[in-house]
Amino acid sequence: MKRQLVLLTVIALAKCAAPGQGEDVAVLFNSKLPESKAVAEHYATLRAVPANHLIGLPLSSGHTISRQEFTTQLEQPLAAELAKRNLLDGKTASIRYLVPCWGVPIRVDKDDALEEEGRREAPSSLRRNEASVDSELAMLPQLGQAPKRFGIVANPIFRQADAGQISPANGVLMVARLDGPSASLAKRLVDRAIAAERDGLWGRAYIDLRGLAGGPFKAGDDRLRRVGEITRRSGFTTVVDEKPETLPAGFPASHIAFYAGWYGINVEGVFAESTVEFMPGAIAYHLHSFNGSMIRDAYARWIGPFVRKGATATFGSVFEPYLELTPDQPLFFSRLIQDGFTFGEAGYAATRALSWQTVFVGDPLYRPFGRAPEALRADLAKRNSPMLEWFHLLAVNQGLAAGAPAKAAIAHLRQLPETKGSAMLQERLGDLLAETGQSEAAEAAFAAAVKLSTSLRQKQRLAAEQARLQR
Repeated sequence: MKRQLVLLTVIALAKCAAPGQGEDVAVLFNSKLPESKAVAEHYATLRAVPANHLIGLPLSSGHTISRQEFTTQLEQPLAAELAKRNLLDGKTASIRYLVPCWGVPIRVDKDDALEEEGRREAPSSLRRNEASVDSELAMLPQLGQAPKRFGIVANPIFRQADAGQISPANGVLMVARLDGPSASLAKRLVDRAIAAERDGLWGRAYIDLRGLAGGPFKAGDDRLRRVGEITRRSGFTTVVDEKPETLPAGFPASHIAFYAGWYGINVEGVFAESTVEFMPGAIAYHLHSFNGSMIRDAYARWIGPFVRKGATATFGSVFEPYLELTPDQPLFFSRLIQDGFTFGEAGYAATRALSWQTVFVGDPLYRPFGRAPEALRADLAKRNSPMLEWFHLLAVNQGLAAGAPAKAAIAHLRQLPETKGSAMLQERLGDLLAETGQSEAAEAAFAAAVKLSTSLRQKQRLAAEQARLQR
């Protein structure tokens, strides 16, 4: 059993490439705001970004800028500066990523006076020209081709399976920002990313559906359900909630590695509580048309609160995107977890439309599954890291997802030296014992997990399991 589980872990993560390098990145900051420059310098130090790759422009400090401001004060000066530094000139580039920092505007407002050929003939829903700043900047390699500003531009690397092909040479600059309710929180995004690359991204996945049986929005439920299947098969304990409302306050969401759900306009339920148990490196996504419209507000919409509560990476929309033009969530999580893409690579491989509404918040170089599993296990063991328990749990879950019998998983957990001192492994052992009808042994495992746990949410969940067994 042990050998089978380890091999499964290797298979799941063996496609990972080497971590991204700072030389691949240009960093953009607002030169009017010292805090913006400080975020850029913090990122450059941690990711070894060359000094020549840091670009400051005098920009508005607001969330939203006009189309004219975007063109004359941001897009054109940035393109000129990138070309001057031999970083990006059309599709000729030495970089693949652009990182706007806290203080750089987020949204380009609509301009009804801007008339372009073909706009009047387009469907009314695609005559709009408001957009995410980042989605517009992602098209800098196509700038010389005078792309239109209304509607969408098809992403030429959508569904790309080869991460190396996601580059300016193929028409896309990957743009993801270090942003949030404050400059200090923006800095923490890269701190958390590097910590997770060192120790691994571990924890549980929570998928919050609406329980839709039909109708035009069922596609949203279907997408998120597939995300849950990806996380489950990848070895993460996955909780799928099908109730129409969002996960309520008091829901036992402990050790959150992944969250994907919908559909509230402002943060609510378990994510509005004072403490959210995000794990280092956690990725959170709440599907709503305006989830990214107020990134620097700590309490409104979803992205700002996610960053404040401890998420490492998230994404969303700054204006109405329409459901079918939001990033393909199953494709994003598949590329990230199963194919070992960076956050930026996974995001753009899953994005159908450019010059549209999507914004990615987090370090684009963040690669949570960028280390060979056995090398990571050996490193965790050498450092006596508490994260080693999660490695064993992932292996057990992967084996079960691949068809290994529960009896073998129980035997494997019982012989692991780490199980005795691990709340997570004891809880998993209790789950399996309960599933196989061994109630008394399951109660003992849950009781041991309660004594070991430092998580209030986990203790809450364990208490519910104990009560269920006793009934």
